[in-house]
Amino acid sequence: MSAAEVALLSCVLQTSILCRLYPSQSTAVIAGWSVVTSLFLLATWKLYLWPLWFSPLRNLPEPPGGHRLRGHVKLVPNERSGMPLQDWINEVPNSGLIRYRMRFNKEVIFVTNPKGLSEVLVQKSYEFAKPAKLRLGLGRILGVGLIVAEGNEHKRQRKLLMPAFSHRHIKNLYPIFWDKSVALARVLEESITQNVGQSTKVFDVADWLARATLDILGAAGLGEEFDTLHNPDNEICSAYRNVFEQKPPKGILAMGLFLLREALTTALRLPRNDSISAATKTLTGVARRLIAGKRAKVSTEESEGGGLDIISVALASDSFTDSMLENHLLTFLAAGHETTATSMTWALYALCLYPDVQKKLRDEIRSRLSHILDEASAAPMTAELLDSLPYLHAVCNEVFRIYPPAGLTRRVAVKNTSILGQFIPKGTEIVISPRALNVSQELWGPDAGIFNPNRWLKPSQANTGGGLTNFSFMTFLHGEYNEIFLIIESRSFRFLGPRSCIGQGFARGEFASLLAALAGTFEMTLAEESEIFIETGLTSRPKGGLRVQFRRV
Repeated sequence: MSAAEVALLSCVLQTSILCRLYPSQSTAVIAGWSVVTSLFLLATWKLYLWPLWFSPLRNLPEPPGGHRLRGHVKLVPNERSGMPLQDWINEVPNSGLIRYRMRFNKEVIFVTNPKGLSEVLVQKSYEFAKPAKLRLGLGRILGVGLIVAEGNEHKRQRKLLMPAFSHRHIKNLYPIFWDKSVALARVLEESITQNVGQSTKVFDVADWLARATLDILGAAGLGEEFDTLHNPDNEICSAYRNVFEQKPPKGILAMGLFLLREALTTALRLPRNDSISAATKTLTGVARRLIAGKRAKVSTEESEGGGLDIISVALASDSFTDSMLENHLLTFLAAGHETTATSMTWALYALCLYPDVQKKLRDEIRSRLSHILDEASAAPMTAELLDSLPYLHAVCNEVFRIYPPAGLTRRVAVKNTSILGQFIPKGTEIVISPRALNVSQELWGPDAGIFNPNRWLKPSQANTGGGLTNFSFMTFLHGEYNEIFLIIESRSFRFLGPRSCIGQGFARGEFASLLAALAGTFEMTLAEESEIFIETGLTSRPKGGLRVQFRRV
């Protein structure tokens, strides 16, 4: 019986007993008093007695500084960024689980070790689902695709999509990744040379990178030229700008009004008229138009050997309805371009902070790719060539490790279960923080928090960086680069985990291409020496953007 049902029963019993004891008193007054006392008892139970005295999770270690009633809310003003969980994982003694309490003392379990992660993400992955409110919010932007789907529907969607993201297919897309990356470098270069007598220019890189990744996704994912680099007001670019520039309400009153509006809209099934709804309408229309165009071309492309883009491969399998493709397209566009653009923003930030790393990377790129960086060169890029640059590979991995685009992901126990032998009641919220796990000293050693690409260059560490297990590197939620090669090339079918990022091979290819093109063409420094704060939306980005000064090498 739930706490609400107990409160209702208590109210009825109180009213019945008091009416017998005080027959002269008004029934309405007695009922009102019973409601007030039942609500008080319910609140006392939910907010104080249960989490602090009766919860089966009460004995788990907690971070210091928690309040009896407010929990750790003040310590976690930006929880979704994964901070300060990255400090707690190293500072709070634990055996794999840490409890912290959010607003109204809501219990949250933070999983910190490989065995616990294996249970949540692999062994019992379908006992831990994304929270319903989170799926509803993501669904408005991403569609009901692979990220939002749960249970058997997720299994089915992932199985159908796997061929489109096979390593062999992604390798064929590297020339597209490279062409679009070089196009970004050329546009920035042209913008610099327009200022006569100047050899440098400051750019807010977040917007430029978002447009470049949209162009890559358009060409490699959909077989369409968006050309947002030259057309920043393109309908797709404008739509996503409206989505990702949304700011959460600030203050208790604003948050209360927002939640009330959302509750009324959902309960009364009213149409939403906010900017996200307008953007989603635009993007859905684009998705339908692209799918219709692709279906019209598919027979021609099949006769010519098939299209290289992801959607063409999916269509060729004849396993998807238009509605399914529409959702996958929205997921692919939104999640694909935003995560890579955010990672690239942090990559440029890291190169500015560590100029010695930037110089070493540039030297490798210019010595190995000079014939391709040349504007007049017609030499094509290949996956084998780009993947053969060890320091580029090391820098990419270290950026992903220290600056994961998603700092935290949530799950909810869909039934009574356990993690590491600890009973977990149904409805308990579980968090997994790539930002924290990627700098765990238990998993990476005492230098875990230091940006050091050389850790990926040591003998036998090119694909692990020295991490203790394959759960040490959680940016893609259990699924490392080396495991993809093991599966495809060696036929050693090591399990990746059902919720690992299906598009990580695509993301790594475009990320390496963008980083090589920019680092090989420009010397970059921060335009403003100020502390960077993290702003969390769909991803964790530098608040207010990132202004970088570019100088043509």
